Amino acid sequence: MATTSKAKTYMSWLTICFMMVAAVASIRSLPSMAVYGLGSVFLYVIPALLFFIPVSLVASELGTGWNGGIYGWVRQAYGDRPGFFIMWFMWVQVVTWYPIVLGFGASTLAYLINPELAKSGVFTTAVIIVLYWLSTFVALNGMTALSKLTSWFMLLGTALPAALLVLLGVAWLVLGHKSATPLTWDALIPTIFDTHTTAQVGAHKLHQDFWHQFTGAITGLVLIVSNFLAFAGIEMNAIHARELRNPQKEMPRAILLAFFMILLVFIPPTVAISIVVPADSTSLTAGVIQAYSAFFEGFGIPWATPILAILLIIGALGGVLAWTAGPSTGLLFVGKAGMLPPIFQQVNKKGVQKNILYLQAIIVTLLSTIYIFIDNVSDAFWMISAMAALMYLIIYVFMFLAAMKLRKTQPNVKRGYVLKGLHGWCYLGLFSTCVALIFGFIPPSSFSSMPFLEYAGILLLGLIIAGIPPFIFYAVRKPSWQMVPKAEADQYSAALQDLQDEDDKAAAAAAAGNGTTSSTPPPAPAAT
Repeated sequence: MATTSKAKTYMSWLTICFMMVAAVASIRSLPSMAVYGLGSVFLYVIPALLFFIPVSLVASELGTGWNGGIYGWVRQAYGDRPGFFIMWFMWVQVVTWYPIVLGFGASTLAYLINPELAKSGVFTTAVIIVLYWLSTFVALNGMTALSKLTSWFMLLGTALPAALLVLLGVAWLVLGHKSATPLTWDALIPTIFDTHTTAQVGAHKLHQDFWHQFTGAITGLVLIVSNFLAFAGIEMNAIHARELRNPQKEMPRAILLAFFMILLVFIPPTVAISIVVPADSTSLTAGVIQAYSAFFEGFGIPWATPILAILLIIGALGGVLAWTAGPSTGLLFVGKAGMLPPIFQQVNKKGVQKNILYLQAIIVTLLSTIYIFIDNVSDAFWMISAMAALMYLIIYVFMFLAAMKLRKTQPNVKRGYVLKGLHGWCYLGLFSTCVALIFGFIPPSSFSSMPFLEYAGILLLGLIIAGIPPFIFYAVRKPSWQMVPKAEADQYSAALQDLQDEDDKAAAAAAAGNGTTSSTPPPAPAAT
């Protein structure tokens, strides 16, 4: 008697929505917008419309058409070398990001010991090195231990503190405490667009940690594009659109809800910080713990500040743990496909890419010393942040270009989700991304460590140095470097319809041998 194989399990669109929120939402960058109070609403909404929505929509089509994420999409569109470059650049970008999030953790830790330590480059560097090597040793023990720790760390260190920050802000106002920022309708329009911006900024005498201060009309644009990277990373979860029962209808629904939920994670906690911490004393790296300290002092429970500091440090470490093994795993596979020397393909007994993890730990250690060599900790923080941002923006340029090329060169590949007006969305995303790239080379006026040309030159040199290795490896690669069959390497970026066809053939062969029949979902639509 014939039997039917187990039906495919589909993912809920609400699940994908929550995954998007978890990938993007973070309270680490909130202090930079908090000095604008209610005006931060405008500064969050514009990047969300111009960047978040185009990225998520385009990535949804690509993710339901091809395997391998951005690497797979770029490889399909432009070949092995550009694909390898993107995978390498994604890995380097994440490595550059670690000293940023751990710098936030170091400043928070300083409040447990002595707040003045937050200004110490030596202290910041030491904390980053210790925390990162700790996360590396955790990652070396395999994904099981990593996933368990990451889930708890992100819940305790991000979701709970963000919710508590909003509740404290509401309680502060309800109990009659004075707000440090205007809470009027006029305040919804940031003063940066006022013709007297320069005079107002000078009058505020903003804290030296605040790096978003420019003069003239350029101020508003810089602040908006600086928030683009607050929404980065959404493309990683957009690939799960293939697991929806009806991606064409459910994916836009998930993106729209995620859009509003992410803004809720960003805006209310930002306003809560502005309510209790005056603009002229907001610290870029320690602004969140400053807010908690002010709230708890006002409510007469200063003993609660160290507890929140510990939770914030846990959240920072959770963010690092979530990213420690991911990009390096992709780099390992591309390396085994013949792109990296055997030394970078070695794994430990648990199958973890040990030498790549050791290499990135060494790079993070070296990058963290910038906090020592640049006198102002905030200047160092900003330079690393700018470098990571520029790298990610370059990756998004490739993604938008790949989407348009694949629509032209591989129109018959079935996409689970077909984006109407794809070229228009890509042009909008490219325009926004390129504008952000240009402004990424502009130093803040409060950046005192070096002049503009030196600042921009160092960033450009850093991008070149970071991007050269994959081209060198590709040029000198040897056949002996390839550790996996070419067919297996090709599957990593193959069209999903081809992978599905192979699965169907294997299932049919097995069913024929066992006297069973199999069932498959209906084919997805092709792009037109």
